[in-house]
Amino acid sequence: MPFFEMDDGAEGRYLEALPIAQRPLDGYRFDLRAPFVYRDPVTERRFVVPARTRGDARELGRTDLASVPPLLWSLIASYGRQSAPAVLHDHRSRLADERAAAGDRRGALLQRRDDDRVFRTALREQHVPLLRAWLMWAWVSADRERVFGGAAGIAFVVQAIVGALLVLAAAVLAWWSPAWLGLAVLPAIAALPWGRAAGLQLLLACGSAVLAPLLVLQLAAVLPFRLIEAIVELLSGGEPGGVWRPTLRREASRH
Repeated sequence: MPFFEMDDGAEGRYLEALPIAQRPLDGYRFDLRAPFVYRDPVTERRFVVPARTRGDARELGRTDLASVPPLLWSLIASYGRQSAPAVLHDHRSRLADERAAAGDRRGALLQRRDDDRVFRTALREQHVPLLRAWLMWAWVSADRERVFGGAAGIAFVVQAIVGALLVLAAAVLAWWSPAWLGLAVLPAIAALPWGRAAGLQLLLACGSAVLAPLLVLQLAAVLPFRLIEAIVELLSGGEPGGVWRPTLRREASRH
């Protein structure tokens, strides 16, 4: 386990507990109460994750844990074995955002590519299941390309979506004729021009195709209940929009 506590600015014992505090007015965000260190076994680099300091305008030490959409919480939780890697990744992502805001978007992109690999390594070292770890890595990597990659990054994400649709179409149409399975080969061929990112492109396309039917089932189960909640909130004078992220409470008016 390459996560360590910080003891007087130095690397201490193994991290036995993640000291985070839920923010009561913003229920899906947390503050890290004590810093910790991650030692990357691939490069032997040390990453220090600072604790949240009151009044810090940079928002260091603030996290939403694993940024999993609520609809996926039954498949991949926002917390668990992935919590420490997620807090580390949130910190590194904030640093990349600051770098991009300073005008170095290329440097931010390269940093995030390395940080995302570190995230994947840390997930596996925390014994997150292989498929889950790689899917989480693929999603954060796609978001990285979208944010920092410019037009090429947008094209990368759009191609992954189209590839997923082709894989789904191949699976459905194959019921009528197995020849339609040839459609599933197209995303693999189209991924080749991306070079080193071809594997990521293919994983995004195939992984999204596998998860899409599960998301539809999840939506079919959750949507009716959320609509009932919204109606009750509306009739009771509450906030109907708040039911779509049930862990978020807006109570700023109390301050």
